[in-house]
Amino acid sequence: MTTREPISGVAECILPGGETVVRTGHQTMLVPNAVTGDRLIVAPLQKRRGVLRGVIEQVIEPGSARVAPPCPVADACGGCALQFLAADAHAALKSEWVRDAFAALIRPDTLWTPASMPAPASRRRVRWVVGSDAQGLFAGFYAHASHRVIRHQRCMVLTPALSAVHALLRPVLNDDVEAVQAVELSDGIHVILELKSGNLPDLRDYQESLDNGLPMQWWWRYEGITRPLTRPAKQFHDALPAGSGDIMLTVGPDDFVQGQQAGNRQLIDLIRLWSGPVRRIADLFCGIGNLSLPLAAATGAELFGAELNPASVRAATANAKALGIRARFAQANLFEDFDLEAYIGADLMIIDPPRRGAKRICSSMTRLVPKKIIMVSCDPAAGARDGAILQQQGYRLKALQALDLFTYAGHVESLTMWERR
Repeated sequence: MTTREPISGVAECILPGGETVVRTGHQTMLVPNAVTGDRLIVAPLQKRRGVLRGVIEQVIEPGSARVAPPCPVADACGGCALQFLAADAHAALKSEWVRDAFAALIRPDTLWTPASMPAPASRRRVRWVVGSDAQGLFAGFYAHASHRVIRHQRCMVLTPALSAVHALLRPVLNDDVEAVQAVELSDGIHVILELKSGNLPDLRDYQESLDNGLPMQWWWRYEGITRPLTRPAKQFHDALPAGSGDIMLTVGPDDFVQGQQAGNRQLIDLIRLWSGPVRRIADLFCGIGNLSLPLAAATGAELFGAELNPASVRAATANAKALGIRARFAQANLFEDFDLEAYIGADLMIIDPPRRGAKRICSSMTRLVPKKIIMVSCDPAAGARDGAILQQQGYRLKALQALDLFTYAGHVESLTMWERR
């Protein structure tokens, strides 16, 4: 960075993640909360990851899709990158991110389906960070690219039940509470207090929140270990579509679930639609069996899963047993070499990796040789990179679906289906 003086520029395009490319007379920077077509005064801040970043000082002339944000703290909070973009433009923008990422892999016969915007107030998983201001302690969200905590009264993207949990947190917060997580399931809510010490919280401090009438289970976590704050600990479940009806998957406080319930059900429905007849399913990065157990329940297929997290493997095994599904789950580091034997020759392989993708697994398809692959990618660039490897391994892209599971956020999921040539 050569100057901190504000300069004028034009917003050119919004990138995946939600930052916008702004070009000035002599440099380019990434700026949050800008919309394509904006004429702006921007202040350069710093280079991060080799890219100059800045902030908006003034909107000289708004772009055609720029709107007043529906959230009162949108200019400060780092949670929703697209608050200043008209809501009816979100789905088209996120669909464009996915289609552009996979452009080189799309064939004339590839079934392409763009995203649709999810319902507002549908986010069912949250982590509030504890901050402090003149009014005292509060549970809020980090500011953009900062550890400064922003106070908010009500987050517009959270479900009503999670908003009700937030309203209950005032008596819970003290100097020992670092953050609060909550996840809403079909029959209850897990609430986890992340503590700075290993001292068991005094239940008297939580009585107002514990006696609220909501179906909740409170937990406390210290140094990665989660323990029940109230006993006996309640079990909660996620209702997932499995053909003619739903199955109930037990979900613990440390188990991963998609952040939007309707979107998760859509994912499962699409996997069942695309899979066709299956007798043998391989599920890599299986988690607790969220994607594969409903399909196995609907088809009677045998299921083989692998996951790095041993707690998730135990949960998947317990869920399969409770549902009467023939399944075996193994703990394995899927980013390194692992025993492929159980996963060779599946009718369907499901791959749902974290943001870094599944390069190692995709490079092993000439040994795994599944008839069909369905891959979920939470980053379009990583998904397209993995897809290019699958193409080199002899697979072609048959279907591509963009999925918006994060209202107002700068994230989009892609679901792809691959068949051997």
